[in-house]
Amino acid sequence: MSFDLQLFQLINNLAGRSAILDGLARLLVNDYFLTTAMSLFLVAFWFEGRTQSQRGQNQRAVLQALIALFIANIILKLCNLVYFRPRPFVDHQVNLLFYRPTDSSFPSNAATVGFSLAIAVWLTNRRPGALLLVLATLFGLSRIYCGIHYLLDVVAGALLGALSAYLVVKRGEFFDPVLSLIIRTGRRLCLA
Repeated sequence: MSFDLQLFQLINNLAGRSAILDGLARLLVNDYFLTTAMSLFLVAFWFEGRTQSQRGQNQRAVLQALIALFIANIILKLCNLVYFRPRPFVDHQVNLLFYRPTDSSFPSNAATVGFSLAIAVWLTNRRPGALLLVLATLFGLSRIYCGIHYLLDVVAGALLGALSAYLVVKRGEFFDPVLSLIIRTGRRLCLA
C-alpha cells in the first residue's frame, strides 16, 4: 500500500465518526463556500488601507492573485491533459461525503485555487495572507476528509498555486504597467 493511500485513509477514516465534524467538512468541501469567501475577501481587501499607498499595495496584491490563479489554472488543465489520476473512491472503499467528481484527482483544483490566491496575498501582506492560507488549507484537507482527493493531489495543487503566485509576485515585473493602469483606471472611476 502506498504512503499516499495510507495518509488518505488515515484522514478519510475520521469521516463518519462525528456529525459536527462531518457537517463542517461538507461545508468546507463545497465547490462554492470557500471560493466565494475568498473572492469576497479579495473584494474587501481591494478597498482596505488607511492611505492611498496601502490601498495601492493591496490592490496590486489582488490583481497579482487573480493573475496567479489564471496561470495556475492553465497549468492545471495542461497537467490534466497529460495525466489522469482516478479519484480515491474509484479504486478504494472510502467514506464519501461529497458528490463523485469525474475529472482527474491530480493535482487538486481546490488546492490550486486556494493557494494561488493565498500565497499571492501573503507575499505582499502577511496577516491577510495568513487568513487566506488557513482557508486554502482547510479547503484542501476537507477534500481528503470527504474522500475525493489523495494527500499528494492536495500537496501538488498547493505547490502549483504557490509557485504561480511566487512567479507573478516576485518575478512578474512585466505585469507592472498593466497593474498600474488598472489601479489608476479604478481610481478615476471611484472603484479603487
